[in-house]
Amino acid sequence: MNVHILGTGAIGCHIASILKRNNHNVTLLLRSKSHLEDFRNRGNTITYRWQGKTEHISGFEANVVKEQTNPITSLVLATKAPHTLNAFSSVAPYLSTSSTVLLLQNGMGSADELIKNHWSKTKSSSILVGVNRHAIERLAPYDICHHSGYLTDESLVIGQHPASSATSNNKLAEVIAGIPEFRAKYLPWEQVYMRMLKKLFINASINSVATVLGSRNKCVLNPHGEAMLRAICEETYEVFKDDLPGEDFKSIMKMVSDIAIEARENTCSTLQDIQNGRLTEIDYINGYICKVGKERNVNTTTNQNMVNLIHAKEILCGVR
Repeated sequence: MNVHILGTGAIGCHIASILKRNNHNVTLLLRSKSHLEDFRNRGNTITYRWQGKTEHISGFEANVVKEQTNPITSLVLATKAPHTLNAFSSVAPYLSTSSTVLLLQNGMGSADELIKNHWSKTKSSSILVGVNRHAIERLAPYDICHHSGYLTDESLVIGQHPASSATSNNKLAEVIAGIPEFRAKYLPWEQVYMRMLKKLFINASINSVATVLGSRNKCVLNPHGEAMLRAICEETYEVFKDDLPGEDFKSIMKMVSDIAIEARENTCSTLQDIQNGRLTEIDYINGYICKVGKERNVNTTTNQNMVNLIHAKEILCGVR
């Protein structure tokens, strides 16, 4: 299968590596000629580290995104959420209604923005949304470490966004779900939406607190960190409780606590962004909670405080 990857951070490199490992044709769409030159100097290779092993996966094609001219049938869009619209605009002319686009961003709202801005009056490509629980750390450009998720069932779930054009032959989803290393499953949208909400709780609490404290996830396991998690989750539950049948606050809090323990040695993606001078996805995580809270007349002061604190950190590191 021919797959184009736009966004070569931790998640994009992971998807590219596993697809290439399984003999698919993968083309990386890079931002500039200097990025392309850097990748070529590496021998068109991604370094993939997992379970104490190091693999150098080669054989990728690579193009500068603005110089892309060939039609794209399958696109994985793994850019950070704030960059999704601009990044997508550069490849939109090469997509058709028979193309498939898989969105892999943290938080929520990216797919809705994309559909509203690009396909409000026309038939869209097939838009898939993935919920990713693989913990991947970007050590350097095209060099990633896979910390967890490779042994956990349904570490990646994919569903078709209900506002996108339907397709009965979604080969990209089938290919990804068929590769054991992805631990992936294609699910109905209702189930994917539930997974998205649950991950939103995790990211809004663990990521934001760990980033404000500037520490690995284990910092949320002390009594003060746990109190912050609880305050964020209580508020978020009030916003989304009607969207979570079969769940109550106790079950949500247990899920968040279990993940915090499981991922205690990990550095969350939001903190990685701050440490590397990149814009975070906080507006699509806690910011999304605030947006929906306003629509539903629910107070979200705690989440807004986390947004403000992380925006302040972005300003301090010169990216906002």
